Amino acid sequence: MKTLKALKITSILQIIYCVYCFVPIICLLIGGGSPVSLLTDISILLFYFVVINPIAIICFIICLSYFLSERKNPEQRRLIGKKWIWIFIWPIITTILYITSGGLFAHLTGGV
Repeated sequence: MKTLKALKITSILQIIYCVYCFVPIICLLIGGGSPVSLLTDISILLFYFVVINPIAIICFIICLSYFLSERKNPEQRRLIGKKWIWIFIWPIITTILYITSGGLFAHLTGGV
């Protein structure tokens, strides 16, 4: 049951992170990209959270450790079913959104 609980928490945290990846981009688009805009400064500060946030790695390690300890029990394996696939899908989704938001941020700020 720890695996299902960890997957539920992981899903909530990953959805929040995925939404938050595009908050700095939206601030840049609203701010008009002018270098003196307050929204531009806010979006640059918010993007540090996107870059430094290790939530995907931490959730992956916790969920995988719970799954590996519970998969030996046939009853637990039946309860988990195919939901264990999300342990590997969430880090992939997070990485794709991280790269996309980073590319958009670099494009909108005129970075490299």
